[in-house]
Amino acid sequence: MFMNFHDFFALVEPLGIDSAGRERWHGGWGQSQESFPGQGVYFLQEDFVNELAELSGMQEDGLIALQQGARQIRESEMLSRFAWHCHWRLNLAAPEDGFFPSILPEPGMAIPGGNRHLFTLATLAPLPRLKKYYSVRGISRQVLCETLHDLQVWTEAGFQKTGQWVCLNNNWLHNHMIPNLFALGRLEFQFGQWHHSIQVYKKRQGDQLCFIPGGNQAVSADGFRLGNPGEQSAFMTVFHEENGQVTGNPANIAGTLERQPVCLDLKDWELYIKFGEPVLHLHIPAGAPLRKEDCQASLQRAWTFFPKYFPEFKFKAVCCTSWLLDPTLSGYLPASNLAAFQSLFHLYPIAEASGWQTMQRVFGDPDIEISKAPQKTTLQKIVKEHLMKGRFWHSGGAFLLPGESLG
Repeated sequence: MFMNFHDFFALVEPLGIDSAGRERWHGGWGQSQESFPGQGVYFLQEDFVNELAELSGMQEDGLIALQQGARQIRESEMLSRFAWHCHWRLNLAAPEDGFFPSILPEPGMAIPGGNRHLFTLATLAPLPRLKKYYSVRGISRQVLCETLHDLQVWTEAGFQKTGQWVCLNNNWLHNHMIPNLFALGRLEFQFGQWHHSIQVYKKRQGDQLCFIPGGNQAVSADGFRLGNPGEQSAFMTVFHEENGQVTGNPANIAGTLERQPVCLDLKDWELYIKFGEPVLHLHIPAGAPLRKEDCQASLQRAWTFFPKYFPEFKFKAVCCTSWLLDPTLSGYLPASNLAAFQSLFHLYPIAEASGWQTMQRVFGDPDIEISKAPQKTTLQKIVKEHLMKGRFWHSGGAFLLPGESLG
């Protein structure tokens, strides 16, 4: 039967694309098909998949599943054309080709041909370009392998969640291919900008820092900026800058806000970082233990890696927001890897800090009924007990000056 492959809507029913998929995926179809290479779509070939697996350290089960997915796509012209379309939208379309929403599916959307590997392969299609980028910059194959290991991490996570060896976080892997993210041992670092609603003041003599939020913000009795439903305000922040002085509620060493304001003389202090200035965002991939010495080694590598390979990116700080930076956790687990990790940074309370990510990471469901939450691990027991007492969890922030070493 003849099929007009240049008409996106002719593929909708055969591929099982739902209304959400039609809306998300039809844009640019005609343009992408003009460059469709026929049967030889390079990122669907066995050699390409094998190279991905080698670089990422993918386990055999994951490799077998990804090869099977690639084979199914290769054997279907409809799926091959759709995979090429995703690659074109993600990696080839220029601004003058038009504006397109993200090609990657949202949870609950019907997957074309039932093949989730299609989106992973399209996301990772720029591998040849990425290898050239690393080579031109002089970045080692070791860093490339460390960075692409996220493919194995998220494929393992997909198996744990669905029972299938499939990567469910292709949006995240897209950062690796741009590239704007690099793994240096245990931690990952991403180019970014400072967008946090807290002022960071630095002593003009030395490296002492003071974190002060804006005024009129509700704060809990424990010193957190409110972000949980039902959380009560204990005091409101103040902030004034006048007559060469700044007055506000500072963050203490634990990363919570003090009720008593401080006054900084701007002859001795300066606003260190402004909204939009360059920073390195730090990420903590799942998998390996969060050992302090491994994290310190990653930070030390970052201090030399970015000035050497990206001298044009003059970052003002390394910063991170995570559920792992809740100081309440280190209070429960003072001798843990988690507490040691927190000690490596200046901690500060983020705006609208909630326990959503804590629930997601600890129980796998941010909306779980707490009385029914499992207690298989020490962390699950601590998180549940804390909530059953009517208390709250909060993600937190971490900050380091370039080259700084704490803990």
